[in-house]
Amino acid sequence: MSMLTPRGMRGQYKITGKLYPRMTRRRRKWPIIVACLVALAVLSTGAWAVYHYTADDKNTAAGKQCTPAPSGSPAAPGTQAAVVPGTPGDLPAANTITVNVYNATDRTGLAKSVADELKARGFVIGTVANDPLRQPKTPAMPGPGQIRAGIPGKTPSSVVGAHAAGMQPVEDARTDASVDVVLGETFQALAAPDAAAAALAPPAPAPATSAAPGC
Repeated sequence: MSMLTPRGMRGQYKITGKLYPRMTRRRRKWPIIVACLVALAVLSTGAWAVYHYTADDKNTAAGKQCTPAPSGSPAAPGTQAAVVPGTPGDLPAANTITVNVYNATDRTGLAKSVADELKARGFVIGTVANDPLRQPKTPAMPGPGQIRAGIPGKTPSSVVGAHAAGMQPVEDARTDASVDVVLGETFQALAAPDAAAAALAPPAPAPATSAAPGC
């Protein structure tokens, strides 16, 4: 009986020979593959994030350096500049505006003298008389006067108002484009023709600024 045979077995389960069977563990390769894939995904995500934020910073910096051209700068070649409302080209000419001149003071001949001057400036003169809205034996109109017009005469009244500076605009219910110049107590004289033309001229455009490189 061999010395390795347990007692009571009577040699029934003998272990003979010099080699003994051993249990060997097979190494599994898939955990290593999974770990490599995870690491590769993490590296790819990090690289994409760095590139993305770097590109955003460059675009933001470039946008800050670009200064838009002011609205008054000349239009680019091949494009038509927008017409600015209120320019002399958009306003009616003096010879297309009918002006009624009314005297709301006690100064004799004031309405006629103002009407003659407006006629010399090209306006069409309509009625020249005392203010029809002034009641008898009432005080003269305070201030330099009024410019009365209906809705159709709103734009023509702005032209007349440049010549009769300081007068109060008043809208009434008339349906034509005529304009009334009502002379008040403190009226002295019409504005100088040069001053009236300057008041009707559009503002000078701001100087154009060159854009930063890359804009």
